[in-house]
Amino acid sequence: MKTILLALSVSLLFWSCGTKPTVAYPTDDNGQVGEQALIVDSTLVLTGDLPVYFDSTDYLLFPIGEIQVSSNAGSKLYLGSGSSRDFSFSTGYLSGSSYTGSLSKIMIQHLDSSNFRPITEQQLKIRSFQFLESIHKKTGQQLVVMTVTDRDTNNDGKLTNDDIESLYISHLSGQNFKKLTLELQELLDWRILIVNKRLYFRTLEDIDKNGEFDKKDKIHHFFIDLTHPDFKVFEYNPLG
Repeated sequence: MKTILLALSVSLLFWSCGTKPTVAYPTDDNGQVGEQALIVDSTLVLTGDLPVYFDSTDYLLFPIGEIQVSSNAGSKLYLGSGSSRDFSFSTGYLSGSSYTGSLSKIMIQHLDSSNFRPITEQQLKIRSFQFLESIHKKTGQQLVVMTVTDRDTNNDGKLTNDDIESLYISHLSGQNFKKLTLELQELLDWRILIVNKRLYFRTLEDIDKNGEFDKKDKIHHFFIDLTHPDFKVFEYNPLG
């Protein structure tokens, strides 16, 4: 729970500092929000981090991320921030049951197998993932929650923190990989309550379609029953 509270504090700090995602609303012939092809950044190198294992589970998770390549004086290449001699290969960091970084994918490997497979084939930027340790202890379920950028909402050709953040859930095996937040709604925060085995989360809808998220927009409240196999999302109104 400490990790979740830390995540919520970071989320609130993010909003208080005024760094908010934006949405561009060009439309195609069907009246849908348009998207452009993502730009391939030749200064990025794809690399895999060391495996992540959560106690008493059946799978290893291998974070895969892109590292920035920059040239220094002379002929040396520097990768990312921090270094081991001249290079850094870090895609993020693990703290307890949470991994935070900037990931292109997560590869999964069963403990009894040498094969790898992605948690999803979708093109994503995974900002963080967290194993639901308290739910595992209570129910035996092996679930992971991810904060994700899954579309270029500001149409700059990249998946970045300036795009909308969404919430996903999956079994550790990759089964039932599911998006929980609605399209074009920005994730505000989320919380697990072990007492009723539910995941609660809030989103913000750009109700006036001005492309910015502000106090004039609408906050939505949702929950899912973590014991339900299809993770059905229910909206509720605590204001009555």
